Amino acid sequence: MSERYNNNLEHLQGALLTLNLALHRQVLRRRAANHAETAVDEPTIIALADHEVDALLDGLYAANAAPDADRLDRAPLATLTALLEDARLRHIEREEAARRSGVTLLLATLAERLKLAEFEQQVVLLALAAELDRRYERLFGYLNDDLNRPRPSVDLAFQLFTRDLAGRTARRRAFAPDAALRAQHIIQLSDESGTLPACGLKLDARIVGFVLGIERIDAALNGILESYRGDFQTALLAAAPAEVAALAKHVRQRLASLVALDGPDQALQIAVAAHIAADTPLLVLNRIPEPADDLIVRAVREARLSGAALAIKAATSDQARRFSELALEQPRFILSATPLNLPAIRLHLPALAKDGRQALWSAALDDTQLDLAELADRFRLNGEQIIAAAHDAQIQAAWCGTPIDRATIFASCRAQSQQALDGLAQPLRSIHTWDDLVLPTAAKAQLRSLEHWVHYRHMVYQEWGFAQRVMLGRGLAVLFSGPSGTGKTMAAGILARNLELDLFRIDLSTVVSKYIGETEKNLSRIFDAAERANAILFFDEADALFGKRSEVKDAHDRYANIEVSYLLQRMEAYDGIAILASNFRQNLDQAFVRRLHVIVEFPLPSAADRDRIWRQFLPKSVPQSDTVDIAYLARQFALSGGNIRNCALTAAFGAAAETSPITMRHLVQAVARELEKTNQPLVRSVFGPYYDLVRAGGEKDDA
Repeated sequence: MSERYNNNLEHLQGALLTLNLALHRQVLRRRAANHAETAVDEPTIIALADHEVDALLDGLYAANAAPDADRLDRAPLATLTALLEDARLRHIEREEAARRSGVTLLLATLAERLKLAEFEQQVVLLALAAELDRRYERLFGYLNDDLNRPRPSVDLAFQLFTRDLAGRTARRRAFAPDAALRAQHIIQLSDESGTLPACGLKLDARIVGFVLGIERIDAALNGILESYRGDFQTALLAAAPAEVAALAKHVRQRLASLVALDGPDQALQIAVAAHIAADTPLLVLNRIPEPADDLIVRAVREARLSGAALAIKAATSDQARRFSELALEQPRFILSATPLNLPAIRLHLPALAKDGRQALWSAALDDTQLDLAELADRFRLNGEQIIAAAHDAQIQAAWCGTPIDRATIFASCRAQSQQALDGLAQPLRSIHTWDDLVLPTAAKAQLRSLEHWVHYRHMVYQEWGFAQRVMLGRGLAVLFSGPSGTGKTMAAGILARNLELDLFRIDLSTVVSKYIGETEKNLSRIFDAAERANAILFFDEADALFGKRSEVKDAHDRYANIEVSYLLQRMEAYDGIAILASNFRQNLDQAFVRRLHVIVEFPLPSAADRDRIWRQFLPKSVPQSDTVDIAYLARQFALSGGNIRNCALTAAFGAAAETSPITMRHLVQAVARELEKTNQPLVRSVFGPYYDLVRAGGEKDDA
């Protein structure tokens, strides 16, 4: 049995010994060619003296455990060629013996996993030498005829590892952009003169680290490529479609398969990919910043080096297509939100159902007393969001030194939900309760009944089986109709606060576009994000979006009607709560009205209601004169709740500026300003005894 290498270091020394012999032979060839031009031991501008080169070779031989270095120094060219051939054969025999014994040889593993031909392996070894010992730099400078070029060159590789012009011509292909050395970013060429032979060779840092056994990921992939640990995989797979098992069996029989997984839940996609890959480790490329092509190539190389399957979260179809073009012996997975038209095995993974979400919550929140059924029903988070929310809640609870309670986990869930609508809508926060909202009893009862839809949604649709009878329209579409300032926005905020859901007001300026098709795209993004965010959508001044369709007279009318028709379809398919607020109910398209579950009328407040609103804004705690007559204000001025709020604030700031309590003068003057905003005349019959205070403007009174 042949002597074998016992470890990676011995194998590396054996490979470098063959390189040293090849370099030594090239030194002798150069001396023979230049003997007539350069005197022995006399240095030139561009080279070293012979004795300096001999000293370099002696040191390199000694570093790589060469036997009888003195004899090698004195060997003639023919003898050195024979010694080189013997060293190569012995190196191959020891390498094969080590492999049979199960010894890991990383240089050989690199060649095997990256599919490198013999010449390509020699080029890698040549470039590696410069990374291991600086003495090689001086030797390369000598052989390049220029000490300012310490890197090995393509020309030097040709001289060392080819025999004639035919060999050089054939080996040029190894340096093509699409060949293994450059396509996989193994070698970088430094183009100094515009010709290939003059280019210097630099070995990629990740390749150097791999050969030396340094377990370090490619620096370009830091923070975006990670190993899948399998956290919560069992709970996620329990929610996967039944066909996953058959797909896994099929892919395992064809390891190089490309599998495209699409759907709204990438945590589920990754869990399925890891299940299909079975015992093969899985790497996940989480995002692909530009330049995308370079990072995809490096990720595939990393998968080859580690023998892992690879999944990429494709941001664009071009990135997915580029990934599909690259070969990998292990399974490859493309993860996307929407189906991609690629030559791949495709599988759609739907969003987690309530039972799947509840199982994942149970796995993520070990030994919890929380009502997980309510949590799963209230927040329709995907797998990634559930895991992140659970982790965040655990951190918050640990910081406070208390168990995770309902408020903590709900806050974490809302934080995950809000991210989906960032930039598409404005979040609204409410500090009010139902007691603050002044409405007729019947209208307020309608509003309170909306809470029942959320609380008992699962019972009605799942336990009672209505989900089998209602395919569309499982969401809740509500119209708040009434004049401006009657409490429509306040009611939406109170409803969201009581349901512990986020409320987002749609900014029409970011939605409506003059360009054909853009409005529909914007609305699609909003509805999709709202479903993921479990948010209440609030369309203020909804008649601007949900207006009546008109008779088609030109292209503009046709596309305007298309927008309305799209909204009809999207509203019907929406699974959450959508609130439409309009001052002009009659302007809404009747098709929308038919699809509304509840219509709540917000009338202008009566005198009694106005009295309550005034007293809410001017409670006993507010400094005010004894002459303030709230009953008179409520009886005399038919203002909305929003108008009354404005008047109370205007009067308060006016009094504060005078460092005095609020007086009747401040209030009636504030009312006058509010009426003037709507072009209403200021007449004595309305203001009665306070008319002169209004006309006096800013004059103070003693009341």
